[in-house]
Amino acid sequence: MVGTPDSAPGEGGAAIPPRSIVETWTEVVADAGGLVRAEAALARAETERNLRVVGRESAKVIAGGMLALMALVFLTVAAVVALAALVGLLPSLLIVAALCALIGWLLISKGLDGVSGQPILPDRALKRLSRDLGAMADRAPVPDMPPPGPKVGGVREAA
Repeated sequence: MVGTPDSAPGEGGAAIPPRSIVETWTEVVADAGGLVRAEAALARAETERNLRVVGRESAKVIAGGMLALMALVFLTVAAVVALAALVGLLPSLLIVAALCALIGWLLISKGLDGVSGQPILPDRALKRLSRDLGAMADRAPVPDMPPPGPKVGGVREAA
């Protein structure tokens, strides 16, 4: 019959012999292995990129903390001197300390927002791998297997 796997012309017009289920599954497993290796390499690259971004954002948090500390020291000295003449020494110290704390908190929270939005796991690679393995599973032939159950005298009992 024309168009059936038994008589489909291959290269040079020769018929392609049908493949056994073992050969088909061997090919599927080999394809899946190659796909998993390729996706693992992509996942590794994506994870490295994500870690670089987290490192860069963490550096912002550290720099923000250091600047907030320096600002606290310098603003405290300058503001205390300036405000001490107007409101007294204790209120001027409290005002300057509150302003330094606010600036430091703003810098740190901005850096933490940048870090918290960055995924560590390779989400895109994992989604591709899941999609590809699902597509391969859908295309893989399913062998005809007898239903599970106890055999009685060579014949399966009906449930």
